[in-house]
Amino acid sequence: SAPPPSAAEGRYVGERPAGHDEAAARGSRFRGYDISKVDYSLREFICKGCSNACQVQEFTVEEEKTYWGDKCSERYRKAAKSAQEPVIEDLFALRNKLLLDESYLPDVAPGAPTIGIPLTMFSMDSLPFWRTFLAGCGFETVLSDPTNKKIIQAGLDSVVAEPCFPIIVAHGHVANLADKGTDYIFLPCIVSIETRWMHTESHLCPWHQTLPFVCRQAPALQQCAEKFLVPTIHFREGKERVVKELQEYFARGPLRQRLGLTARKVAWAAEAAFQAQDRFGARVLEAGRRTLEQLDQAGAVGIVLIGRPYNVHDAAVNLSVATKLRSYYGVNCIPQDFLKTEAEDIRDVHPGMYWHLGGQILAAAKIVQRRANLHIIYITNFKCGPDSFIKHFVRPASGKPFLTLQFDGHSNDAGMMTRCEAYLDSKGILRPWRSEIQAQAPAGVKA
Repeated sequence: SAPPPSAAEGRYVGERPAGHDEAAARGSRFRGYDISKVDYSLREFICKGCSNACQVQEFTVEEEKTYWGDKCSERYRKAAKSAQEPVIEDLFALRNKLLLDESYLPDVAPGAPTIGIPLTMFSMDSLPFWRTFLAGCGFETVLSDPTNKKIIQAGLDSVVAEPCFPIIVAHGHVANLADKGTDYIFLPCIVSIETRWMHTESHLCPWHQTLPFVCRQAPALQQCAEKFLVPTIHFREGKERVVKELQEYFARGPLRQRLGLTARKVAWAAEAAFQAQDRFGARVLEAGRRTLEQLDQAGAVGIVLIGRPYNVHDAAVNLSVATKLRSYYGVNCIPQDFLKTEAEDIRDVHPGMYWHLGGQILAAAKIVQRRANLHIIYITNFKCGPDSFIKHFVRPASGKPFLTLQFDGHSNDAGMMTRCEAYLDSKGILRPWRSEIQAQAPAGVKA
C-alpha cells in the first residue's frame, strides 16, 4: 500500500484506524467490496469563505467527496434542491433590513461618544428603540459584528457558569465591542415587556434580565465592565415609567455630569425611540398580513418558525435554518413576529404564562390552529428552562404536530436537515428528491 503522506498535509490514505481487526475486515463485504481495501482519505482545513472560519473535514471514499463541519453548507455541500419556489418574499432578510435601518436615526455631532450595542438577546427585537434613544441622547451607536465563530469562541472563553448557548454568544458580543474600543457598552436590565394582557406578569427569563451583571462578573470581561451602561427598565409599566427610569439613570444619577444629559433631552429621545420601535413593528406586521394573503391566493403552505428572537433570527445560532428551508425545499418560511400575536388571548391554553416570549410563542401557535395552511417549527436551545416548559403547551395551542429544533453551538447541520426533511414529508409539503427518483424508477417500482 502507498505510504501515508505527511501530517502537515492532513491526508491519510489507506491507513487503518486504531483497533483495526484485519480478520474481521477481510470477512466484511459491502456491495461485493472488501472494506479493508477501500481507498479513503481525510483532509481537514479551515474554510475562509466567510467570517465563521469553519473547520471542515473532507472525506474521499472511492473518489467521492463529502464535507462535514461547515455551518452554511453552501460552499462545499450542495444539497439537492427542489424545483418548487417560495411564493412569498424572504421575510427573514426583510426583517433584518428593517432592524438595521439607520435612516430614522437622529443626527449625531461629529466626535460624539461611542456606545456599543451587542447584536444579540434584547437587541434582536428592540434594536430600533435603543439605537434611536441613544442617538437622541447624542451617542454614536456601534453594533457588534453578526455572530460568527470568533464571537462564539470569545463567549466560551468568557463565561464562568454553564448558561444556555445564547447567553454564551452574548458574552462574545460584549467582548467584540470591547475589541472595537467603544467608550461605553449598553447592557440594559430589562425586567418586563409591554403587553395588553395584565392578568399575569410579562417577564424576560432570569438569564436575560441579569445579563449585564453576569457579564460584569466574567474575569475575561472585567477590563471593560466599567464601560457598561445598565439602566433597569420595566416596559410593562408603560411609557411614563420607562421615561422616568431612563431619566433617573442618564440625567439624575451618577452619570449626569459625565454624560451631560438633561431630563428633557432624555424624554425627547425616549419618545423618538418609541416611535421608531412602533414603526418597525408596524412594517413587520404589514408584511405578515401580505404574506398570509399571498399564501391563501396561491393555495400554498407556510411554515411558521416560532421561538425567541435571538434563536429564530440569529443565523449563526440556528445554522441558517430558515435560509436552507427556503432555498433547498422552496418552503414559505414565516417568522413568529410577522403574526399579530399581541391580539391573541392565550388564557384558555395557559392562564398564568408570566414569560413574555412564552406568551408570544403560544399566541403564534393559536394563530396556526385557525389556518389549515400553516404549520410550526419550534427553534429553541439546549438548557432553556422556560422553553422546556412552554413547548408542552404548543401542541394544545396549535392542534397540530410540530417539529422542535434544539441548538447548542454545534456546527454541523446534517441532523437538523434530516429532521426537517422528515417533517416536511410528514406534512405532505415536500421531500426534495422523492419525486425525481420516482420519475426515474422503473414501472411498478416504488422509490
